[in-house]
Amino acid sequence: MRGALTTTTDRLWAYLILPVIALLLVSTLAYGTYFALIATRPEVVTLFPAGQVTFALYALIAVIEWFLAISIVRRLRRAGGSAMKLIAPNGHPWSLRWLPAVLMFIGVNMVMALMMFTLSRLERAMPGPSYYEGLQTWQLLLFLVAVPISAGYCEELIWRGYVISRLEARGRGRWTTIFLSALSFALIHSPLHWPFTFVFGVLTGYYYTRERILLPLMIGHAVVDPWSFGWFLSLR
Repeated sequence: MRGALTTTTDRLWAYLILPVIALLLVSTLAYGTYFALIATRPEVVTLFPAGQVTFALYALIAVIEWFLAISIVRRLRRAGGSAMKLIAPNGHPWSLRWLPAVLMFIGVNMVMALMMFTLSRLERAMPGPSYYEGLQTWQLLLFLVAVPISAGYCEELIWRGYVISRLEARGRGRWTTIFLSALSFALIHSPLHWPFTFVFGVLTGYYYTRERILLPLMIGHAVVDPWSFGWFLSLR
């Protein structure tokens, strides 16, 4: 599977760099404009709380990630492969080494717990604007259910399964590959999350380079997101 696509046609930059640039620019522009209006013309945004800006940005992230994930699936099929060969290479999803999978699962949960603890301390020391104010119940449910499933599938397929495989095919060493994948993955998140999402990317990237199966990563990612998001909401 590593050599399923030629390095001249895989357009790796579109998966490694483009999402970072697009999401950083859009989020900076959206929040910058919103809070500038609050400071100068609050009547303009009275009926549009900050949570709706956040929801729109998450929707945009989901659209971008699904577009990239679907493009990867199509590229793999054209090359004679499939996404399932990344998710479960031997065709048996539960045929895996359980100890590394459990250790990876514990590790990523510990990283996210540390992130939530750090953010809670920062929130108490330096209260900031609420980016989730004004969310409707159905939107909260999407954040707790749909977003984690979407992120677990798309982000692991893109940043672990595809990006790592393509960097390896270009002759990059293991740790260079893990570093570049983790850095790109971290930068699509909020700046306060960067150190923790980078470590998250390193742990999951290391697991993938050793075990070559995405299913435990997808499940672990989908489990981590709901409780960490719920914890974050409790801080607001």
